[in-house]
This record gives sequence, structure tokens and C-alpha cells, in this order.
Amino acid sequence: AQVKIKENITFSKTNESIRKTNIYKLNRKYLTIYKNSFKKNQALIEDYFKMAITKSTKVQTLEYLKDFFYKMHSDDSSMIYKDDNLVGFLTVSNERKLSSVLFTTSYDEEITDDTFTGGELLFNYLYDENNEQIKIKAKAGMMIIFPSNPFFTHEVLKVKEGRRISLVQWHNTL
Repeated sequence: AQVKIKENITFSKTNESIRKTNIYKLNRKYLTIYKNSFKKNQALIEDYFKMAITKSTKVQTLEYLKDFFYKMHSDDSSMIYKDDNLVGFLTVSNERKLSSVLFTTSYDEEITDDTFTGGELLFNYLYDENNEQIKIKAKAGMMIIFPSNPFFTHEVLKVKEGRRISLVQWHNTL
């Protein structure tokens, strides 16, 4: 739950054993830029996924600083564990069909105001042709969109240095 807003940072109670992030409220100027850009590409997204986007959540701006992370999760489901073993998923957000992430900072070994190391977006159940897990090293301006279901379970690895910022949104579809 949102507790306090100060200088555009929304402080939320989160379980820091699962995730450590700062959540910002995006100012109107940048929100308009984001929405206009998304709308320009919405037809392509809908065609690719063969789904019509009917409703979208508010955009969340997530900041990850040194040692911040987000453990393995699915955007539409809770993970069910038995004896510390993952045994299944329970859908808890039926309205989340697609997830979108726009990176505003870049992964780079040389740290500047707009770069970070670590903080890769790891898809836990997706593998490439070399049997390596899919791991995204963000570039500012890159947007990825993927189904919100458990097949696309993912995590943000711990940021080693710098500042990782992404805009996240979930979309309902037909």
C-alpha cells in the first residue's frame, strides 16, 4: 500500500526479501511521451500477440540502486511452494495478459549517471539455442513486451553499481 509521496517517490511497504525497489510517480510530461509512444506501436503489439489491448494499468517507474533486486515472479500469478519447492502457480491478476518494460537507463560496465551493472532481467524458464537462460542487458529506449503468465516468470538480478530505471505496465486483452 502506498504510504507517503515525497518528491515523486512513492514509498510502498514491500517485502524486501522478495524485492527491493523505489517506486516513482511519473510526471505528466514524461507520462504523455510514454503513452503517445506506446499508442504508436500498439497495433504492432496487438498484431504480434494476436490480442487486442482493452485496458492498461498506471505506469510504474521502478528504480533499482546498488544491491536492489526483484526475485523470481510471474506478473499474473502467485507461486505455490511445498517444502520449499515450487509446485505450481495460482492466477491472482486475471487482467494482466501482457507485461511491458521500457528501460530508461542502460547496462554498461562503465558507470555514468545513465548506466548500471548487474540488474539484468532474467527469464527463469526461457532458454536460447545454446541452452542459456534468456538474460536481458537493458539499453535505454528498449521496450520489451511479453505475456504475463508463468511461462514468462522472471527476476531482476541484483544491481552491482549505478541506477537502473524502468517503466512497467500491465495490459488486459481480448
